[in-house]
Amino acid sequence: MSIITLTGHLGSIGEIPKLLAAHLNYRLIDRELLIESAQMLGMNDTELEQFDERTKGLGGPLSNFLKNFIEKSSLAGIDPSGLEATFASSYADTARGFQSDDLLYIDTMTEVMKGYASEGNVIIVGRGGQAIFKNEPNVYHFRIVCDPEERIKRFANNQNLDLDEARKRVTDSDNQREIWHKKYFGIDYRSPYLYRMVLNSEFSSDQKIVQAITNFID
Repeated sequence: MSIITLTGHLGSIGEIPKLLAAHLNYRLIDRELLIESAQMLGMNDTELEQFDERTKGLGGPLSNFLKNFIEKSSLAGIDPSGLEATFASSYADTARGFQSDDLLYIDTMTEVMKGYASEGNVIIVGRGGQAIFKNEPNVYHFRIVCDPEERIKRFANNQNLDLDEARKRVTDSDNQREIWHKKYFGIDYRSPYLYRMVLNSEFSSDQKIVQAITNFID
């Protein structure tokens, strides 16, 4: 079992996670998958079976660990709707203020991510993966960086925004991402010492970065 974590600012990471997962045939654990997991935590047995047949779970049969986790979560008093909101929220949303249930949901998110990782090779995108899996064996942490002005241009183009609005959103995202990691994991996620390699997407295509990561872990 190998774990790859990818961390990047808004506008820097692009399609790298999806391309890397397809290239290596690893399961991609991203925001969308965590939201889907939270939705499944709120289903009864019949709904789960229907969900599993309709979507084939998360790219395959519903994992045994998640089925067991659903039962555990109800005993722990975890509200699936609250968990879904936590997984769906941006760094800015969860960095603002502090709710009494925050740590419960962060712990739950951590357990979900570790559960998927226990089943095979995975790529973890953001969400404190470099901290959660810091001391695990066979883990490779990568950070994707890019010049702020280039990220702003990319984000403006992707979201059809003017540059001033894009700059505001990118700057806010950067600040809140820093607060989020410090609040929940006590780390400065910008530190290069957390990563095996730091790659600059301004000067390399997504495909070249995927190849560089592949070469590193081989």
